[in-house]
Amino acid sequence: MYELTIIKENGGAYIDSREVAEAIGKPHRHLLRDIRGYCSVMEKIGKPNFGRTSFFIESTYTDEWNRQKPCFLISKMGCEVCANKLIGEKGVMFTVAYVSKFNEMEQRERAELEAKAATPQLKVFNTAVKNVLAGYTNTYASGDEIMDFLRGAYKPFGIDVIEESGTHYLTVTSIARRVGIYSDTGRPHGHAVSAIIEKLNIAPEHIAIVPYGMVGISTRYDDYVLEAVRGWIEDNNLPYHVPHLNFEYHINYCYQLSLCGFCDDEYDDEF
Repeated sequence: MYELTIIKENGGAYIDSREVAEAIGKPHRHLLRDIRGYCSVMEKIGKPNFGRTSFFIESTYTDEWNRQKPCFLISKMGCEVCANKLIGEKGVMFTVAYVSKFNEMEQRERAELEAKAATPQLKVFNTAVKNVLAGYTNTYASGDEIMDFLRGAYKPFGIDVIEESGTHYLTVTSIARRVGIYSDTGRPHGHAVSAIIEKLNIAPEHIAIVPYGMVGISTRYDDYVLEAVRGWIEDNNLPYHVPHLNFEYHINYCYQLSLCGFCDDEYDDEF
């Protein structure tokens, strides 16, 4: 089956008319002629629900001779219009290809939205998990049993539970040190980083849970989150206060500290 590519443009999802032409075995110039004919009919209908931009968007591409050439971005509904004119095996194969691709994209985006909606509740969920872990400890559960519980508990969030050794995930304290934001006491400001992360609405695939001790868990983040926090700080012109709920965290930047020694790895615990 021909592999189609989804293009995200102005909040919509489309397939390049060149790919559609190749998939249905039609010269691109002929498909462009057909699409212009469809658009002409839609304009005559004059109803909002039949607006041509819901089906086809005029675009251009640069060919191998660096010339600007016309093409169309075709939405899912536009693909339906094109497929409606096809017969035989090519028509079936194109229909299967575009329906599968758009459905795959829609399912993935739905799952991401559901996961993101759950993520802001992670802090509350972590507290509940710690209470359950205390019960596991009282029953002398094994490390494997505790890991199985944690993996199952966080699976609906799309969050992995990992062993700390050999991972590239970072604590909020490590992120604070790397981006150079510190508290008034001169320690990496993990609380401020946590507040920034909540504002960023980080997707679960960038988060991991690491168990420690008997009833402890630590939330860790990958390098994407490190760069996202650094970007947030830069975009907000190096703010000296990070608001969070009804509180503001005051932060200092590394170059402002009188003792450069605070930039080392001395403080790597979460607080």
